[in-house]
Amino acid sequence: MHSEKPPLPKLQPVLLRRTSSINPPNGFLSSGGASTPLSGSSHGAPLSSGSSHGPPPGIVDPDASNPVVADDEPGNSSAGVMNMSTHKRKQSGPVDNDIILAMERMEQQEEMELGDVEPAFDFNGSRRFSSSFPNTFSSHSSMLNPRNMSLAAAALVLLALGAFHSSSASIDRAAPIVAAGSNAADLGASATSESSSKSITYGEEHMEIVGSPKEAHVHEYNKVRYFDKPDKMTPMISKGPILFNQDMGGLHLFEEVCVTNNVDALRWRPMETSLRGLVYFTGDQDVLDNEKRCVPCRDTKALEGWDSTTPEEATLGHKCGMNGLHAMFASSVGDWSECITRDENTKLMTEYGQTQSPLDVDTVHLFTQPTFLLQFNVLDTEISMFDMLLTYLPHWQYFRDNNEFPFDSVISHSLEGCLSHNHHWFCEILHQINAFGPAKEIPWESDGKTLYCFKQLFYNEVGYQRNLDKDDLVTKDVLGEFREILFRKFALSRRRNHHASQKAAAEQSEVERENAEDSKIIFYDNKLSERTVWNEMDSLISKARSLEKYQNVKFVTVDDFSDLTVAEQARSFNEADAVIMVHGEQMSNAIFAVDGTTFVEVGCKVSSLIGNPKFMALMDSTYQAVEKCTEGAEGNSVCVVCDSDEDDSNFTMTAVAFENLIDGVVTSLQ
Repeated sequence: MHSEKPPLPKLQPVLLRRTSSINPPNGFLSSGGASTPLSGSSHGAPLSSGSSHGPPPGIVDPDASNPVVADDEPGNSSAGVMNMSTHKRKQSGPVDNDIILAMERMEQQEEMELGDVEPAFDFNGSRRFSSSFPNTFSSHSSMLNPRNMSLAAAALVLLALGAFHSSSASIDRAAPIVAAGSNAADLGASATSESSSKSITYGEEHMEIVGSPKEAHVHEYNKVRYFDKPDKMTPMISKGPILFNQDMGGLHLFEEVCVTNNVDALRWRPMETSLRGLVYFTGDQDVLDNEKRCVPCRDTKALEGWDSTTPEEATLGHKCGMNGLHAMFASSVGDWSECITRDENTKLMTEYGQTQSPLDVDTVHLFTQPTFLLQFNVLDTEISMFDMLLTYLPHWQYFRDNNEFPFDSVISHSLEGCLSHNHHWFCEILHQINAFGPAKEIPWESDGKTLYCFKQLFYNEVGYQRNLDKDDLVTKDVLGEFREILFRKFALSRRRNHHASQKAAAEQSEVERENAEDSKIIFYDNKLSERTVWNEMDSLISKARSLEKYQNVKFVTVDDFSDLTVAEQARSFNEADAVIMVHGEQMSNAIFAVDGTTFVEVGCKVSSLIGNPKFMALMDSTYQAVEKCTEGAEGNSVCVVCDSDEDDSNFTMTAVAFENLIDGVVTSLQ
């Protein structure tokens, strides 16, 4: 029993009907939640508004105390009306919609016969409300009366017809029937329209093929194409080298080439990590007939350029390439891979120290975006700075000034992850100056099976500016801008013009001259190494500290530069007025020193790039190399006594020679 509720205000009746999960009847299109009949559809014929019909299932009386909802479970309705939950109906084909529609019409007819109620819902999708809406539905109609039994029998007949119609429809879909007079074009258009549709009709059998065809074997992600077999690649024809900027040399552009690694360079001393092989694809039959076309030239001297002539050309019958990038020729990746694995070519590559990786190519990565090939010697930061950085600096300044870098990515086979805050000294420098703008570094797989190829490859020629013999490229402005950025990035305490500022202040005031800070000299003996060790350096410094003339000189020693971060190394050089140390790559920190700093390298044989007079002129600094004493040298000569005749032998220095060295350094600072 339900308690009586106060009468509701006079409102328009409300239609409540749960959205059906089935497709709309044939001939209807859903638009904004309302069904609209299609033209020519038999189901869309509107019913007469004047006919008296009972409300179909799903209509509730807003005044009823216990309204009946069409989706209530049977037995839960106090009105005793048979409910049919539309969202639980199952269907085997599109014909089920017709069956449901027919049953709803029969149910509506039954209700209309039970009471004089105007239908509130037409099967053409329109809604209308009667002037008199019944308060309640009859609760005394029997489910087993003859009328309901007739309805059930009719439903069974319709279900049987529906199953037959569904099977016929399947046959029709498999083999469409063409009406007389239809031509082949109409049939093709119809078939194309139907096959191109991606819509799914619920209740129908549906199959969709997902993924690329198995015979493709090509995948692309992030502008990189991956080939699981070399013979799947589209044939390429290489171009270049093209000088990127006619006013500045050193930067070249290649198209459609592949790059390999020289693994022999890591097997012999001195080890090298900047040598690469370049697979150059050509259709020139004369080149392809050469059995040695895939063998790189021997690395006996620096190659001056792509068109330079070397003695190896006569032996191998092809051009050698350029410094750091040795050429190999082939018609395709498969042709190159087959060529280098021939026994005679493999032996020749081993003899020349030019064994390449990969030798056995399984997969190929083709980079479709312009890529910069970053090559440098990981094992020597001084060589890296002069061989790579000084060549690239003029181009870097040009790209920065124009706010545009011509490449989208960078790949480095020398050291993976170089641009992502790597702890390597040279990589950290590149990172801090944003050397390649927004370009992203490409990871690579060192599995010896993957070959890397490029649609466009920028090559910064290794060693092009090693000796700074190309005038007007690395100028004071270029190097100065580079150093200023580093001073800011590493938050160095002294600016580049520190010494000039101090001298100007001292000239203006006697007080300033008296309060001038002490000169600071840092020393490094390389004592933790097995080679090139400065023996007894600490005892020489102790004696010098006791001398009165050096009371305004601070002697600072560094035990091991490898224990210092790049920032700590930068600060140590920035705070020094003079640097005296064993010859080695740690002297590359000179770029952090202020202008006017004095640099001294000590060893049995000193071969320094930092000591290049052109570089010292760019730094406004002075340089001195102290080497092995010659026969007959005077006792007060500034030289070292070596343990052996080897250039990298350990050595020592007499107290007199050391004192003379310090005197000269202090004088240069005044």
